[in-house]
Amino acid sequence: MAETILVTGATGTLGSEVVRQLSNSTDVNIKAAARSVEKIKNLESDKVKAVSMDYNKPENLKEALKNVDKLFLLTPDVPTAHELASNLVNEAKKAGVKYIVKQSVMGADEDADVGTMRLHRRAEKIIEESGIPYTFLRPNEFMQNFINFHGHSIKNNNVFYIPAQEAKVSIVDVRDIAAVAVKALTDINGNVIHKNKAHLITGPEAISYYQAADILTTETGKKIDYVSISDEDARGGMKEMGMNDWLINTILELYNYYRKGYASYVSSAVEEVTGRKPITFAKFAKDYAETFR
Repeated sequence: MAETILVTGATGTLGSEVVRQLSNSTDVNIKAAARSVEKIKNLESDKVKAVSMDYNKPENLKEALKNVDKLFLLTPDVPTAHELASNLVNEAKKAGVKYIVKQSVMGADEDADVGTMRLHRRAEKIIEESGIPYTFLRPNEFMQNFINFHGHSIKNNNVFYIPAQEAKVSIVDVRDIAAVAVKALTDINGNVIHKNKAHLITGPEAISYYQAADILTTETGKKIDYVSISDEDARGGMKEMGMNDWLINTILELYNYYRKGYASYVSSAVEEVTGRKPITFAKFAKDYAETFR
């Protein structure tokens, strides 16, 4: 009988990609969950059912988890992320969920200097203490952030601004993160590789944002520049975008982490789990070139 997998955060960059790749797997039924069902109706198919889910409503969580075998857990970037995860994990345990794959973050640690890293580790510990078998995915920065956060300025002004100086980061394509997630969720022989393990997921190399700009220039055919700005200028820009202070502070903490060189580590997880090498930034830039033109 086909297993049922609940994918939370299904409207997001990673969640929607997990749903897409899971749809190509055999013998799985997918519940794609988001606060608003209308936003994910486009994901529905013979295999995918859109469901409404509110982390703060136990009855709603209970309904979303009904007949679910495995859970892909992705929480929003908010100060209460670990509490939201706790609500879902508690209901998952009651519902008899057999496995949780949690979207975490590189550097997850309760003593980390970056707020989201501390929150993700707290959520990981909640899962560990639940007794439900798990896999933690700890990816580095997404390549797709160049689209989500810098796409407008690249397309319209041929430039992007980040307070990272010459930091090198082993940025990773979301398609690779999703591929690892799908393997962890569906690999019947994956206990040794996945069960109660954490996968540190990176791209194939650490590159600077200057190098990223050069690669984008080559693949789009137009000159694209990277400008390293101050934290103060970055804060002002994010405020203009409507970001709240907590999120702004978290992002600035992350860029400080990058500047210290902590995000340059390159792992072999993608190749070990999927059997193929991770997507390069050049491949990403080529695939999404029209987005930046």
